[in-house]
Order: sequence, then C-alpha cells, then structure tokens
Amino acid sequence: MSEEIKDSADTTVVNGTDWVDVEGRPIAAHEGDLARFDGVFYWYGSSYADNPKGKFDVSDGPVWNGVQVYSSTDLKNWTYKGVCLPRPEHGFGKLGATGRSHVLYNEKAKKYVMWYRWYLHVPASFLMVAVADHPEGPFTSLGPREMGTSNGFASDMNVFQDDDGKAYVIYCDHGGHGVKGDTATYTIRIDSLSDDYLTSNQDGVAVFEKGCEAPAMIRHKGKYIAVASGVHGWAGSETVCATADSPLGAWTRQADISEQKTWSSQVTDLIYLAESDSVMALCDQWWTPDKEDINKSRYLFLPLVLDPTTGKVRMEYREKWTPLGQSK
Repeated sequence: MSEEIKDSADTTVVNGTDWVDVEGRPIAAHEGDLARFDGVFYWYGSSYADNPKGKFDVSDGPVWNGVQVYSSTDLKNWTYKGVCLPRPEHGFGKLGATGRSHVLYNEKAKKYVMWYRWYLHVPASFLMVAVADHPEGPFTSLGPREMGTSNGFASDMNVFQDDDGKAYVIYCDHGGHGVKGDTATYTIRIDSLSDDYLTSNQDGVAVFEKGCEAPAMIRHKGKYIAVASGVHGWAGSETVCATADSPLGAWTRQADISEQKTWSSQVTDLIYLAESDSVMALCDQWWTPDKEDINKSRYLFLPLVLDPTTGKVRMEYREKWTPLGQSK
C-alpha cells in the first residue's frame, strides 16, 4: 500500500477549470475510475498524449499510453503515481486502445483486480482483466474475458462491489454492430463476477435497452442506481438512470437526471463517500477547453442525490464544493 500523501488544507473542488496534480502538471486520467483503499483515493484513467484527436481504432496503430494512476486523501490534491498498466511493446494488446479501467480489491485473494476495455474495431471490443499486489500497480494482464452477450464481446464498462463482497460488471453490449445485416443495440447489461473477480458469470441482465454507453452503478440508501450516457461519441449527453432493489434487477428506468447534456460532459464513474453519506459522479468534459486536443479535456466532480422518500435521483452542478463535507 502506498503512503498517504500530505494534502493541503484547501479541499474545495472547483469545476470549470483545468485539473492539475500537486506538481502543477495536467491530470491525464480520462474515462476514469475513483477507488478508495485504506483511506486513500486512487484515480485511474487514460492519457491521450500524442493522440490529440482521440483515435483508438486498430488501424490507427498503438494509440494509448497505458493506465495512469493518481492518489489523494481529500479528492482535491492529487499525486501522480505513474503508469500502473503499461501498453505492451509487442504482442497481444499492442495495437488498438484501452480505456475505462476500474479497480476492485479482492479480500480473499489479497489482490487488486482491474477490469478494462480493450478496443480493436467494433464488434471486437473485449473486456480484459489484470491483477496487482498494490493499488498503484504494476498490474499484470490476464487477457480477455467472455461476457454475457451473444458474441461474448463488450465495450464501455464499470465495476461495482456490494457490501457482502460480491462484485459485478456493468457494460455496453454492441449487439450485432459490425455484422452484415445487423445494427448496434448499445444495450447496457450487468454480469455477476466469480468469487475471485477474475471471471464473468455471463448473466447478461439488461438495464437499459438500446442507445446507451458509458455505464456506472452504485448502492445508496438501500437502492442500486445505474447511470449511462447516450451514444454521441466525444460529446456531452444527458444522463439516463435506473434503480433496482438488487444488482441483477429488475431495473426501473427513471427520467433523465441531468441538465445541459450533463453540463457538456459524460459520467464515467460513481463513488460513495461515507464522510458525507453521499455519492459523487466523475465526468469527462470532452474537448473542453481545447477542440484540437482531447487530452486537455477537463473533469467534473458532481453530486448525485437520491430522495429516499420518492426514490428519485438527480445530478446537481456546483461550481465550488467540498465532496467529503457535503451531507445529503
């Protein structure tokens, strides 16, 4: 376990600004994951350095820079810890791109387990697994996993660990996209994971039927909450939402929970914050502020609020706030 960093007294998150680490360098952790282990937050994500247009098809060659990781104890001040899963220099995984890396800790195996997407060309989008002894890596890839879809492939994904230790992966099913005579469905599904978190049980439970990607899920105030975006590429999208009483459903869709196309962003992760008994969404503001360099895209930290009486969920925009001190 890495040492906790010494954060400054200022823990106010300021949205609508460029994000930098404690050394003043831009944070490159797009399509990111916020995880917390032994009191330390870890921000995993992708760097698009030397890939300003965000290319990720196999024909573009090696277009990703490995999984980056940052650490913090207050969600405000982040220390760059390096590349925790490097791109292979040769062989399987060199071409194409990875993204949406998410990490769980498996107590039984004493291992950190990363699930991530490796993309070649639709429908050849695999979900992959890697393991490490420490949250900052290095992670060792164990290769692709077959998911609960008709072809075993899956795309944009996230993971969720319940209070009982069981884990789940929520992901996008492209359907028959890329197959002659068929079209994409972009259905969001959930699979339960094996006890070691290394294998999908291929449940394939549908949460959102058609037209969604970039999912995430959380448990809050007795409800399971799933969110996703529309399919708009590198662009903002309103956030769709569904709730359930158990991870594998049945899921009930609500009205969209954001405004202004999620304030020109796309949700990439949800994290529960015990100090404030609240949920926070991590979002990518693609192409903001630079329309020519996707790696300069900003991030939003936004509250996700559940009304326990009505069961309704909403997102809120706040320019300045302190997530660990926000009580809902």
